[in-house]
Amino acid sequence: MINSLYTTLLTFGLVLSSPFFALKILTTSRYRRGLSQRLGFRYKPISEKVGDEKPIWIHAASVGEVLGSLPIINGIKGARPELPILLSTMTATGNEVAEKRASGVHATTFFPLDHPWAVGRAISLVNPRAFLMAETEIWPNFLMELGRREIPVLLFNGRISTRSLQWYKRFRFFIASPLTAISAFCMQSSLDAQRIIEIGANPKRVTVTGNIKFDQPPPEITRREREALLQTLGLHAGQPVLIAGSTHRGEEEFMLKVLRLLSPEYPDLVLLLAPRHLERVDEVGALLKREKIPWRLKSQLSAGEKREGAPVILLDTLGELAKLYSIGTLIFVGGSLVKVGGHNILEPLFFKKPVLFGPFMDNFREISHEVLSRGAGFQISGEEEMVLHAKTFLENPSLRSRMGECGFEIISDNRGATKKTLETILRFV
Repeated sequence: MINSLYTTLLTFGLVLSSPFFALKILTTSRYRRGLSQRLGFRYKPISEKVGDEKPIWIHAASVGEVLGSLPIINGIKGARPELPILLSTMTATGNEVAEKRASGVHATTFFPLDHPWAVGRAISLVNPRAFLMAETEIWPNFLMELGRREIPVLLFNGRISTRSLQWYKRFRFFIASPLTAISAFCMQSSLDAQRIIEIGANPKRVTVTGNIKFDQPPPEITRREREALLQTLGLHAGQPVLIAGSTHRGEEEFMLKVLRLLSPEYPDLVLLLAPRHLERVDEVGALLKREKIPWRLKSQLSAGEKREGAPVILLDTLGELAKLYSIGTLIFVGGSLVKVGGHNILEPLFFKKPVLFGPFMDNFREISHEVLSRGAGFQISGEEEMVLHAKTFLENPSLRSRMGECGFEIISDNRGATKKTLETILRFV
């Protein structure tokens, strides 16, 4: 009854929003990409790539989840190399990263719309031996269909943010039954375990395995590659670089104010802006134009154009941010000054860089607390705080070095979640 109500409301919502999505599909190529797979079609070519052996279907919604899934993919391939792996995503950017970085998978695809006719067709064509989902992706119709077919479902690297908890509790009657289809919940922390039980998970199926993101393979960059990168960007050795990674609307304006406040004392300071979503590059470019700040696109510099002293570089290419952190003097990670919940602050720590972030870090709750408690970064709430900490870093290279070492120790001390998670996964596959 509840599942029928959910499907009815979903269908009604799709009908109401169809003009909006139709316009997006007609005007934006990124929305057209993978459309047939989202509707449950074109899964047969995927099943042909996978072969006769039943695959393990891994779902990772976007870029962060894809990267966080790599240790699990590598672990499964090491333990059961004969098993094919299908990796699905929700976003086009996630799909692009999956195709580039997930070398251990047999095929990538887009996740089907959570409607009975779409999920039923997709599951029938793929015929997975198990379904593994990263973090928390609760799609009622999909999970219920897997349960009806007695296909094992495992949640790994599970987390429930404060905002998600309130949403799930409000709609608990829709997700209580789908949660019974999940065979094991491998959660990041005891708080996440408590929260998943609170919204309906069977406590006997819940374990705390830690955060797999600590086990991600670090971005690799050689000294020669780093020197080539500096040359491409028109930077000289020792020149201060402020990197604002994974920014959202409102955070670019903030960083430009910070740049204006710092520039009089540090005239050679360069700001590298990296919007979280590449489709916002034109929007950020228009902002820079309105503010009359000279800037260059990263792609133009790669093509041989000179920076000619422009104080802002706008990153418009996919998959380069992690390596760019290696040349940063100051690192700010976005999604944290606005109510998004923050983005991955571990990537700068791999390069022994202290990090700055805003007050909204619910997505990286435990990690941000540990970074602050162990002196590997600072939390800021306004321009004055940001400028104060920026000046402290710029004028104290030894402090930057000590804080960077503290950050790297955090990663070293928290490794091991992959092994614990794989022990659970391999019992089912």
